[in-house]
Amino acid sequence: MDLRTSLRVYGALAFSMLVWGFSFLAIKNVVEVVPILSLNFVRFTIAALLLGLLGLARRRLVLPKRDLARIAGLTLLSPIGYFLFETYGVSLTLASHASILIAAIPMVVYLIAFARRQEAATWKKTAGILLAFAGVLTIILSAPGEQGASLLGDLLILGAVLVAATRTTLVKDVLRRVTPLQLTFYQFAFSLIVFGPLSATEGFAWVHQMTPLLWSQVVFLAVACSAAAFLALHYALSHISAARVSVTANVVPIVTILAEAILLGVSLSSLRILGAGLTIVGVVLTQLRSQARESIRLVDRGG
Repeated sequence: MDLRTSLRVYGALAFSMLVWGFSFLAIKNVVEVVPILSLNFVRFTIAALLLGLLGLARRRLVLPKRDLARIAGLTLLSPIGYFLFETYGVSLTLASHASILIAAIPMVVYLIAFARRQEAATWKKTAGILLAFAGVLTIILSAPGEQGASLLGDLLILGAVLVAATRTTLVKDVLRRVTPLQLTFYQFAFSLIVFGPLSATEGFAWVHQMTPLLWSQVVFLAVACSAAAFLALHYALSHISAARVSVTANVVPIVTILAEAILLGVSLSSLRILGAGLTIVGVVLTQLRSQARESIRLVDRGG
Protein backbone atom coordinates (compact mmCIF):
# COMPACT_ATOMS: atom_id res chain seq x y z
CA MET A 1 0.00 0.00 0.00
CA ASP A 2 1.54 3.31 -1.11
CA LEU A 3 1.69 6.49 0.97
CA ARG A 4 -1.31 8.12 -0.70
CA THR A 5 -3.52 5.09 -0.11
CA SER A 6 -2.29 4.82 3.48
CA LEU A 7 -3.24 8.43 4.14
CA ARG A 8 -6.72 7.84 2.70
CA VAL A 9 -7.22 4.66 4.71
CA TYR A 10 -6.15 6.07 8.06
CA GLY A 11 -7.86 9.37 7.35
CA ALA A 12 -11.09 7.43 6.79
CA LEU A 13 -10.62 5.58 10.07
CA ALA A 14 -9.88 8.77 11.99
CA PHE A 15 -13.04 10.35 10.57
CA SER A 16 -15.20 7.34 11.54
CA MET A 17 -13.94 7.15 15.11
CA LEU A 18 -14.24 10.91 15.62
CA VAL A 19 -17.87 11.18 14.47
CA TRP A 20 -18.85 8.00 16.33
CA GLY A 21 -17.40 9.51 19.50
CA PHE A 22 -19.79 12.47 19.13
CA SER A 23 -22.69 10.31 17.95
CA PHE A 24 -23.52 9.12 21.46
CA LEU A 25 -24.09 12.70 22.60
CA ALA A 26 -26.30 13.44 19.59
CA ILE A 27 -28.37 10.29 20.15
CA LYS A 28 -28.77 11.10 23.83
CA ASN A 29 -30.17 14.53 22.96
CA VAL A 30 -32.38 13.57 20.00
CA VAL A 31 -34.18 10.66 21.70
CA GLU A 32 -35.59 13.08 24.25
CA VAL A 33 -37.96 14.18 21.48
CA VAL A 34 -37.79 11.63 18.66
CA PRO A 35 -38.96 8.05 19.39
CA ILE A 36 -36.14 5.56 18.96
CA LEU A 37 -37.65 3.55 16.10
CA SER A 38 -38.55 6.72 14.23
CA LEU A 39 -35.04 8.09 14.69
CA ASN A 40 -33.49 4.97 13.22
CA PHE A 41 -35.95 4.96 10.31
CA VAL A 42 -35.28 8.62 9.40
CA ARG A 43 -31.56 8.23 9.96
CA PHE A 44 -31.20 5.15 7.76
CA THR A 45 -33.58 6.48 5.08
CA ILE A 46 -31.36 9.51 4.58
CA ALA A 47 -28.24 7.34 4.60
CA ALA A 48 -29.70 4.87 2.09
CA LEU A 49 -30.81 7.65 -0.25
CA LEU A 50 -27.40 9.28 -0.27
CA LEU A 51 -25.56 5.99 -0.78
CA GLY A 52 -28.08 4.90 -3.40
CA LEU A 53 -27.57 8.07 -5.43
CA LEU A 54 -23.81 7.58 -5.20
CA GLY A 55 -24.15 3.96 -6.27
CA LEU A 56 -26.40 4.83 -9.22
CA ALA A 57 -23.96 7.50 -10.35
CA ARG A 58 -21.20 4.91 -10.36
CA ARG A 59 -23.47 2.14 -11.69
CA ARG A 60 -22.29 -0.19 -8.94
CA LEU A 61 -25.46 -1.29 -7.14
CA VAL A 62 -26.44 -4.45 -9.05
CA LEU A 63 -25.60 -7.66 -7.16
CA PRO A 64 -26.40 -11.39 -7.55
CA LYS A 65 -29.28 -12.69 -5.43
CA ARG A 66 -26.82 -14.81 -3.43
CA ASP A 67 -24.88 -11.76 -2.25
CA LEU A 68 -28.08 -9.82 -1.55
CA ALA A 69 -29.29 -12.69 0.65
CA ARG A 70 -26.03 -12.65 2.61
CA ILE A 71 -26.21 -8.91 3.18
CA ALA A 72 -29.86 -9.23 4.23
CA GLY A 73 -28.87 -11.80 6.85
CA LEU A 74 -26.11 -9.56 8.19
CA THR A 75 -28.57 -6.65 8.30
CA LEU A 76 -30.61 -8.47 10.96
CA LEU A 77 -27.55 -8.28 13.21
CA SER A 78 -26.51 -4.78 12.15
CA PRO A 79 -27.86 -2.22 11.68
CA ILE A 80 -31.21 -3.64 12.92
CA GLY A 81 -30.15 -5.54 16.04
CA TYR A 82 -27.14 -3.40 16.85
CA PHE A 83 -28.88 -0.04 16.64
CA LEU A 84 -31.93 -1.21 18.57
CA PHE A 85 -29.69 -2.25 21.46
CA GLU A 86 -27.46 0.81 21.12
CA THR A 87 -30.14 3.49 20.79
CA TYR A 88 -32.30 2.16 23.65
CA GLY A 89 -29.16 1.70 25.74
CA VAL A 90 -27.88 5.23 25.12
CA SER A 91 -31.33 6.63 26.05
CA LEU A 92 -31.03 4.98 29.47
CA THR A 93 -27.41 5.53 30.41
CA LEU A 94 -24.56 8.02 30.09
CA ALA A 95 -23.16 8.55 26.60
CA SER A 96 -19.63 7.94 27.89
CA HIS A 97 -20.70 4.63 29.46
CA ALA A 98 -22.07 3.53 26.09
CA SER A 99 -18.96 4.47 24.13
CA ILE A 100 -16.63 2.75 26.60
CA LEU A 101 -18.66 -0.45 26.57
CA ILE A 102 -18.85 -0.39 22.76
CA ALA A 103 -15.04 -0.29 22.75
CA ALA A 104 -15.12 -3.85 24.10
CA ILE A 105 -16.31 -5.17 20.70
CA PRO A 106 -12.77 -6.23 19.66
CA MET A 107 -12.49 -8.25 22.87
CA VAL A 108 -15.72 -10.13 22.14
CA VAL A 109 -14.61 -10.69 18.55
CA TYR A 110 -11.53 -12.45 19.85
CA LEU A 111 -13.55 -14.59 22.22
CA ILE A 112 -15.70 -15.74 19.30
CA ALA A 113 -12.58 -16.27 17.21
CA PHE A 114 -11.04 -18.40 19.96
CA ALA A 115 -14.16 -20.54 20.08
CA ARG A 116 -14.11 -20.97 16.30
CA ARG A 117 -10.35 -21.64 16.32
CA GLN A 118 -9.72 -18.66 14.10
CA GLU A 119 -7.27 -17.09 16.55
CA ALA A 120 -4.52 -18.60 18.68
CA ALA A 121 -4.51 -17.72 22.38
CA THR A 122 -1.54 -15.80 23.79
CA TRP A 123 -0.82 -14.36 27.21
CA LYS A 124 -1.26 -10.82 25.87
CA LYS A 125 -4.67 -11.55 24.43
CA THR A 126 -5.79 -13.41 27.54
CA ALA A 127 -4.59 -10.61 29.83
CA GLY A 128 -6.25 -8.04 27.59
CA ILE A 129 -9.58 -9.87 27.67
CA LEU A 130 -9.49 -10.08 31.47
CA LEU A 131 -8.55 -6.41 31.84
CA ALA A 132 -11.29 -5.28 29.45
CA PHE A 133 -13.85 -7.43 31.26
CA ALA A 134 -12.77 -5.90 34.57
CA GLY A 135 -13.18 -2.44 33.05
CA VAL A 136 -16.67 -3.20 31.77
CA LEU A 137 -17.66 -4.62 35.18
CA THR A 138 -16.30 -1.51 36.91
CA ILE A 139 -18.34 0.78 34.67
CA ILE A 140 -21.52 -1.22 35.31
CA LEU A 141 -20.97 -1.21 39.07
CA SER A 142 -20.48 2.56 39.01
CA ALA A 143 -23.88 3.14 37.37
CA PRO A 144 -26.10 3.25 40.50
CA GLY A 145 -23.94 5.99 41.99
CA GLU A 146 -23.83 8.21 38.89
CA GLN A 147 -26.58 10.57 37.81
CA GLY A 148 -27.86 9.65 34.36
CA ALA A 149 -26.42 6.12 34.34
CA SER A 150 -28.37 2.88 34.73
CA LEU A 151 -27.66 -0.83 34.88
CA LEU A 152 -30.34 -1.62 32.28
CA GLY A 153 -28.87 0.88 29.85
CA ASP A 154 -25.39 -0.59 30.27
CA LEU A 155 -26.70 -4.12 29.76
CA LEU A 156 -28.46 -3.07 26.55
CA ILE A 157 -25.19 -1.62 25.28
CA LEU A 158 -23.52 -4.94 26.06
CA GLY A 159 -26.22 -6.55 23.90
CA ALA A 160 -25.13 -4.26 21.08
CA VAL A 161 -21.53 -5.36 21.67
CA LEU A 162 -22.46 -9.03 21.36
CA VAL A 163 -24.51 -8.47 18.18
CA ALA A 164 -21.79 -6.38 16.55
CA ALA A 165 -19.08 -8.89 17.42
CA THR A 166 -21.11 -11.74 15.95
CA ARG A 167 -21.64 -9.82 12.71
CA THR A 168 -17.97 -8.90 12.70
CA THR A 169 -16.92 -12.53 12.44
CA LEU A 170 -19.11 -12.90 9.32
CA VAL A 171 -18.76 -9.63 7.40
CA LYS A 172 -15.27 -10.09 5.96
CA ASP A 173 -16.43 -12.93 3.70
CA VAL A 174 -19.07 -10.63 2.22
CA LEU A 175 -16.55 -7.85 1.63
CA ARG A 176 -14.55 -10.25 -0.53
CA ARG A 177 -17.51 -10.41 -2.93
CA VAL A 178 -19.02 -6.92 -2.81
CA THR A 179 -17.67 -3.37 -2.65
CA PRO A 180 -17.78 -1.21 0.49
CA LEU A 181 -20.38 1.01 -1.18
CA GLN A 182 -22.64 -1.92 -2.06
CA LEU A 183 -22.44 -3.38 1.44
CA THR A 184 -23.08 -0.05 3.15
CA PHE A 185 -26.01 0.87 0.89
CA TYR A 186 -27.84 -2.45 1.12
CA GLN A 187 -27.41 -2.80 4.89
CA PHE A 188 -29.28 0.46 5.41
CA ALA A 189 -31.80 -0.15 2.61
CA PHE A 190 -32.76 -3.59 3.97
CA SER A 191 -33.06 -2.21 7.51
CA LEU A 192 -35.89 0.08 6.36
CA ILE A 193 -38.09 -2.98 5.77
CA VAL A 194 -38.09 -3.48 9.54
CA PHE A 195 -37.78 0.07 10.86
CA GLY A 196 -40.46 1.47 8.51
CA PRO A 197 -43.47 -0.44 9.90
CA LEU A 198 -42.14 -0.25 13.47
CA SER A 199 -41.67 3.50 13.34
CA ALA A 200 -45.24 3.96 12.04
CA THR A 201 -46.54 2.61 15.37
CA GLU A 202 -44.96 5.58 17.16
CA GLY A 203 -46.93 8.20 15.25
CA PHE A 204 -45.68 11.56 14.00
CA ALA A 205 -46.44 13.93 16.86
CA TRP A 206 -42.72 14.33 17.48
CA VAL A 207 -42.28 16.17 14.16
CA HIS A 208 -43.98 19.27 15.61
CA GLN A 209 -41.50 19.33 18.51
CA MET A 210 -38.43 19.35 16.30
CA THR A 211 -36.10 22.35 16.34
CA PRO A 212 -33.40 23.31 13.82
CA LEU A 213 -30.78 22.04 16.29
CA LEU A 214 -32.47 18.65 16.60
CA TRP A 215 -32.85 18.33 12.83
CA SER A 216 -29.17 19.15 12.40
CA GLN A 217 -28.29 16.38 14.86
CA VAL A 218 -30.49 13.90 12.99
CA VAL A 219 -28.77 14.85 9.74
CA PHE A 220 -25.39 14.47 11.46
CA LEU A 221 -26.34 10.97 12.60
CA ALA A 222 -27.60 10.05 9.12
CA VAL A 223 -24.94 11.58 6.90
CA ALA A 224 -21.77 11.52 8.99
CA CYS A 225 -22.32 8.70 11.49
CA SER A 226 -24.23 6.30 9.23
CA ALA A 227 -23.54 6.80 5.52
CA ALA A 228 -20.06 8.33 5.60
CA ALA A 229 -18.60 6.61 8.67
CA PHE A 230 -19.69 3.08 7.70
CA LEU A 231 -18.55 3.61 4.11
CA ALA A 232 -15.19 4.85 5.41
CA LEU A 233 -14.89 1.85 7.74
CA HIS A 234 -15.67 -0.63 4.98
CA TYR A 235 -13.18 1.16 2.72
CA ALA A 236 -10.47 0.77 5.35
CA LEU A 237 -11.33 -2.91 5.79
CA SER A 238 -10.83 -3.46 2.08
CA HIS A 239 -7.21 -2.29 2.40
CA ILE A 240 -5.90 -3.32 5.83
CA SER A 241 -6.59 -6.11 8.27
CA ALA A 242 -9.51 -5.90 10.64
CA ALA A 243 -7.15 -6.42 13.56
CA ARG A 244 -5.42 -3.14 12.76
CA VAL A 245 -8.73 -1.41 12.15
CA SER A 246 -10.14 -2.54 15.50
CA VAL A 247 -7.40 -0.82 17.48
CA THR A 248 -8.70 2.55 16.33
CA ALA A 249 -12.06 1.90 18.01
CA ASN A 250 -10.43 2.75 21.31
CA VAL A 251 -10.41 6.39 20.24
CA VAL A 252 -14.24 6.48 20.42
CA PRO A 253 -14.67 6.45 24.23
CA ILE A 254 -11.91 9.00 24.65
CA VAL A 255 -13.69 11.39 22.27
CA THR A 256 -17.04 10.82 24.01
CA ILE A 257 -15.72 11.24 27.55
CA LEU A 258 -13.91 14.47 26.67
CA ALA A 259 -16.88 15.84 24.73
CA GLU A 260 -19.29 14.94 27.53
CA ALA A 261 -17.09 16.61 30.14
CA ILE A 262 -16.36 19.74 28.08
CA LEU A 263 -19.72 20.29 26.37
CA LEU A 264 -22.13 18.93 28.99
CA GLY A 265 -20.16 19.42 32.18
CA VAL A 266 -20.50 15.76 33.21
CA SER A 267 -18.18 14.93 36.09
CA LEU A 268 -15.66 12.12 35.80
CA SER A 269 -15.93 9.82 38.81
CA SER A 270 -12.98 7.72 39.87
CA LEU A 271 -14.82 4.50 38.97
CA ARG A 272 -15.58 5.74 35.46
CA ILE A 273 -11.97 6.76 34.93
CA LEU A 274 -10.75 3.42 36.27
CA GLY A 275 -13.23 1.45 34.16
CA ALA A 276 -12.39 3.43 31.04
CA GLY A 277 -8.68 2.92 31.58
CA LEU A 278 -8.97 -0.82 32.18
CA THR A 279 -11.23 -1.31 29.16
CA ILE A 280 -9.04 0.67 26.77
CA VAL A 281 -5.79 -0.91 27.98
CA GLY A 282 -7.33 -4.37 27.83
CA VAL A 283 -8.67 -3.97 24.30
CA VAL A 284 -5.38 -2.52 23.05
CA LEU A 285 -3.46 -5.36 24.68
CA THR A 286 -5.48 -7.93 22.73
CA GLN A 287 -4.25 -6.27 19.52
CA LEU A 288 -0.53 -6.32 20.33
CA ARG A 289 1.02 -8.98 18.16
CA SER A 290 3.35 -9.23 15.21
CA GLN A 291 1.92 -8.65 11.75
CA ALA A 292 3.04 -12.12 10.75
CA ARG A 293 0.63 -13.65 13.24
CA GLU A 294 -2.44 -11.66 12.22
CA SER A 295 -4.87 -14.43 11.49
CA ILE A 296 -8.25 -12.84 12.10
CA ARG A 297 -9.40 -10.06 9.83
CA LEU A 298 -12.91 -9.52 10.98
CA VAL A 299 -14.46 -6.37 12.50
CA ASP A 300 -17.50 -3.92 12.35
CA ARG A 301 -18.32 -0.54 14.46
CA GLY A 302 -20.87 2.68 15.39
CA GLY A 303 -22.47 4.97 16.66
